[in-house]
Amino acid sequence: MTRPHGLLRAGYPYSATLGMRRVTNFPADIAFSGKGDAYILMRSAGAATVRIWPVDDMDFLTDELKAFGAYGTDDGQMIWPVQIITNGDGDIFISDESTNRITRFNQDHEFVSKFGAEGDSDGEFDGPTGIAFDPDGNLVVVDSKNHRVQRYAADGEYLGGFGSHGSEPGQFELPWGLHVDELGDIYVADWGNNRFQVFSSDGTLKNVVGRPGSGDAEFNRPTGIAVDGHGDIYVADWGNDRVQMFNADGQYIWSFRGDASLSKVARQYMLTNAVPNRLREMGKLENEKYLRHPRSVRIDSDFRLFIPDYESYRIQIYQKDVIILDETQFAAPLRNPTLEVT
Repeated sequence: MTRPHGLLRAGYPYSATLGMRRVTNFPADIAFSGKGDAYILMRSAGAATVRIWPVDDMDFLTDELKAFGAYGTDDGQMIWPVQIITNGDGDIFISDESTNRITRFNQDHEFVSKFGAEGDSDGEFDGPTGIAFDPDGNLVVVDSKNHRVQRYAADGEYLGGFGSHGSEPGQFELPWGLHVDELGDIYVADWGNNRFQVFSSDGTLKNVVGRPGSGDAEFNRPTGIAVDGHGDIYVADWGNDRVQMFNADGQYIWSFRGDASLSKVARQYMLTNAVPNRLREMGKLENEKYLRHPRSVRIDSDFRLFIPDYESYRIQIYQKDVIILDETQFAAPLRNPTLEVT
């Protein structure tokens, strides 16, 4: 996909809510099969699994979702999984910061392989978190407690890395989320430094965005990060209960704080449970729509934004509404810009 010359941002309306407590407990991340299913990675103390949701069927009502993976240390099991991604063949890769390994499943959700060993030498892990594929099909991994980014072939062969511990530009303090765009640029949510950083494929620093706080372009422990086909950047601002959006240059655009309504599954459940209905009526319902500590953010090929709403046990979905502009519709940078809203 070629990056657009310019964009007319018409809006970013809330679209739908997926899941509910018991069905999608503590969703940490989400990935897409390419065949209409979403893989919802769930993690909590003593529990870890992946739910399979037919995301193209928003009216899907059953709470009997298929699943794979389990809590534990055996092959195909996980303790503290962080991120889930898929490759072009439909294989599924999951990082686990507790077992210090990356686990691979095939498109039938069967265990295929794993790699990783605890340590701080080249190719070893101390808390692998964010993972993404680069344009060559190699796996890029955030090695969080070693404060670095490493690259591997899909079979686990170590290919190199970059990063060191610190707060200077290009350094990391417990980095977390990761995205690699179609140009090969690497985006890292720098959790401990309350910012995100952008690097070229060889690890050369290109941009640093953010500082501690709760205002625009400020962060309180950023976790997940994603980039869409237009180059827009989305960051899960965990401690501020929101997702922030930036353009390709790192300029703040707006925030998503939550607009959830009851999902289809939740409505079906509530109709047969009188006590939860009474308890819900006694609460402040406005607060029910807001995000609570989102750990990840993802956007699919249809420019639908998926936010795993970790402590509300659901996924909030937004639909990007944008028009691509050509050179005749989008002026060159202005020396003294002013904004007029139509």
